[in-house]
Amino acid sequence: MAKRRKPRAVVEDRIEIAASPEVLWTCIADLGKWPDWFPALVEAAWIAGTPWTVGAQFRRAVTCGFPLGKVTVVATIVEISPAPYVAWEGQVMGMEMVQGFRFDATANGTEVLSRHEFYGSLVLLARLLFLTRRVHKIYQAALEGLKAYVETGVVQMRMPM
Repeated sequence: MAKRRKPRAVVEDRIEIAASPEVLWTCIADLGKWPDWFPALVEAAWIAGTPWTVGAQFRRAVTCGFPLGKVTVVATIVEISPAPYVAWEGQVMGMEMVQGFRFDATANGTEVLSRHEFYGSLVLLARLLFLTRRVHKIYQAALEGLKAYVETGVVQMRMPM
């Protein structure tokens, strides 16, 4: 992710998946299939622009548990590359959030990195309320779900990078 300024909190999760970066990009690129591997996801849909281009927007809702319940974010694609790598930004609970996925080929498949950067004065409160820990749990479960989804052979490549 482009460093605009130092984030007040960072949450990173990684997992190795026995598949190529192209197969994993296919899974990420199919927004309609996210609920198949992302347990906390309630909804994900494109709302503006050409999908997976800089400036395109999508809405997603994630169940965060008590006391937040369902949190809906409108995200704008800010970076995308054929590495493959993608990042988007949005506002959540009064904080600016930048999230990205990166896929790095390994000897046994691909390491997938999910990274969240949080900015703004409310980040301290979020950290005190253990919200960053909750984000970690949600996205670790999402990566584990992606791994299970891909490694069971359910994936069909639909969108080449």
